[in-house]
Formats: sequence, structure tokens, C-alpha cells
Amino acid sequence: MSKKPISFRERMNLARPDVLARQKRNRRKSAIAIQLRVLRDAQGMTQADVAQATGMTIQYIERMESLVGLLPSIEDLERFAVVCGGRIEVVISPDKSDRLTDTSDNSSWE
Repeated sequence: MSKKPISFRERMNLARPDVLARQKRNRRKSAIAIQLRVLRDAQGMTQADVAQATGMTIQYIERMESLVGLLPSIEDLERFAVVCGGRIEVVISPDKSDRLTDTSDNSSWE
């Protein structure tokens, strides 16, 4: 009986679990940052416009839109979204996948 070969990802997880954890966080951060940028661009706003309207610094807005780094707080995400004509939706569910969005229709909750 031969052993199944270990994939690179499995070897990496065994050797450096911190790297894979950082990659997972960055995927989530990237998805959020892209949505923020799309929302801001749709309103024709600059980062300076958002910073002024939210009371945040331009540097903080830049970090929020950065593809890597720490995740902004829900409060800061909401301030950004509201200024850009958007909203925040939070989904709490068991961790069964890496999906970031829920495709179910929750319009009856509003």
C-alpha cells in the first residue's frame, strides 16, 4: 500500500501554519478592500473625499483599501460605506467554507 503524496499546501501548513493563516486573512482583506474601492469609485469620490466625510485620515482610508494588512473595524467599514451610499451586511454562520458572502435572500428581515 503506497502513501498518498503530500501536497505543497499540506507541507506548507505543517511547516509554517502562520503563513497559511496570513494568506487566508489577506484573501478576506483583499475582498473587502476591493468592495470598498468599487463602492467609492461608483460614487465618483476620491480617498480624500471619503476621509473628509468620515473624519478619518487619508492614510487610514488607503489602509482600508489596501489588499493586505489588518481588517478595519465594522464601525469604520460602516462609516465608509454610508458615506459612499452603501451599507454593511453581516452574516454569522458556522464556518463551513471560505465564502465571504451569503447568497440567500434576507430581504424579509429589513
